Order: sequence, then C-alpha cells, then structure tokens
Amino acid sequence: MSKGDIVISVRHKFVERIVAGKKGAELRRRAPRIQPGCKVWIYTKAPEAVISICVTVDRIVAGSPKEIWQSHRSDLGVSRDEFEDYFKEAQTACAIFFKLVEDVSPSVALSEIRSKSKGFHPPQFFKRLEEGSPELKLFRSRLVCG
Repeated sequence: MSKGDIVISVRHKFVERIVAGKKGAELRRRAPRIQPGCKVWIYTKAPEAVISICVTVDRIVAGSPKEIWQSHRSDLGVSRDEFEDYFKEAQTACAIFFKLVEDVSPSVALSEIRSKSKGFHPPQFFKRLEEGSPELKLFRSRLVCG
C-alpha cells in the first residue's frame, strides 16, 4: 500500500461535482492499493483532456454496491441511476473519500504532459507516479495551495 501519488481518469461532469463540493468520493469497481494521505491527480477525460484538480485521500471504503449505496449515498455525488449503471453486474464497490480538493492551475493539458513524459497515457484504472518523475514534477509545479 502506498501513500504516494496516483493519476485517475474521471468524466468531466463528475470532476465538476467534485469541484463544486457535491461529490466527496470517487467510485471504483475495485479498490486501488493506496492509503489515506495519497494524492490523487484527477485527469478529466477528453474532450477536456487536462489535470485540473488534485485530491487527498481521507479513507477508502469497500463493500457490495448495495452496502456502499446504503451507507454513503449522500456523499457519492451521483444519482441512483448513475450508481446502478456503473456497478451493473459488479460484486464489489469501492468509494475513495477525499479530505482535501486542490486546484491545479493552470490546468495541465495532455499534450503538455506528453511533452515532458513521452509514454504518458491517461489511465484506465489508475497510474502510480514515481517520486521525481517528469509528470509528478509538472503536476506539483501547478498545485495551488490554500
């Protein structure tokens, strides 16, 4: 388990809800191997194709989709239909709760990331960032602290 930094890909409408404070957790079908305190750089999927926010993990909760919905629906920032569509036929659900949302400004475009790190591809599940890597240095240089 790591407290290090990762990148995940999220649809634009959900990134907007995180920024607006309406979505306090990111949902996944399986739990990434991370710990509280991990920084999660959120890549907004195309057409935006940018990293504009970074969240710090508060806690990770896993269970059946039914358990996650019943216990945490008010913090998930999704409708019941969105939740059920995402977890259709899934046996497990994971909610990654945030304790801090920070702006990355100016946003880091995919083309700029690739100019610093030639092999960068937006992750399907998540991508662990190595300390000292060109991507992580770039992202941290844009982090707007409080």
